[in-house]
Amino acid sequence: MEVIDQIEEDIVFGLYPPGSRIVEDALQKRFGLSRYLLRSILGELENRGLVTRVPNRGALVVEPTPDEIDDLYEVREILELRAAERTPFPIPPAGLGQMEDLVESHAEAAAAGDLRRVFRLNVELHRHQYSFCPNEMLQRVIEEYSRRVHSIRAVKYNDPGHLDVVVAQHREIVEAMRQCDTARYVEAVRVHLPDSSIAYRRAWELKHGRTEQAG
Repeated sequence: MEVIDQIEEDIVFGLYPPGSRIVEDALQKRFGLSRYLLRSILGELENRGLVTRVPNRGALVVEPTPDEIDDLYEVREILELRAAERTPFPIPPAGLGQMEDLVESHAEAAAAGDLRRVFRLNVELHRHQYSFCPNEMLQRVIEEYSRRVHSIRAVKYNDPGHLDVVVAQHREIVEAMRQCDTARYVEAVRVHLPDSSIAYRRAWELKHGRTEQAG
């Protein structure tokens, strides 16, 4: 695994909680990085919307507000539904077979409780899914906005039954693709857009002891 992906995953799973400072010396020691390479990695994490670099404070893990997360999910819904509408059927057999393999590998990881593998396979699965959309710019923007909510993805992983629902939704997406049913596929994508934003709002308000103020 690339160092940058490892740090991203550590952010997702709370090793570096939202609002916390990433200590550069500790990262250098852990991964054996040069100062130059570390700064480059932190710059990429900033581009991914996971950290922000503050003068005299260093790199801080981004802690988006619930309203910001809601806005991100609204944008994701617009992009992903459009990509689903634009996806031509039938999907090439090799591509559909790879999609099926990723769905079942994800299901196995979920059943085993291997949450980090669940996260990695989920990212790979949806990258592959949207690769069938012919608009490459749309593919890239979907991936960019998906990354911007990585930091809250694990918020529901421990909820009883949550991953069972996700697995069932993945299988429905594949079945719609197999049946070459655009309307069914678009609906499966819409239903699958996660409700992590609701869980994040609850966690945010519990942590801060207040709700956001309008405006």
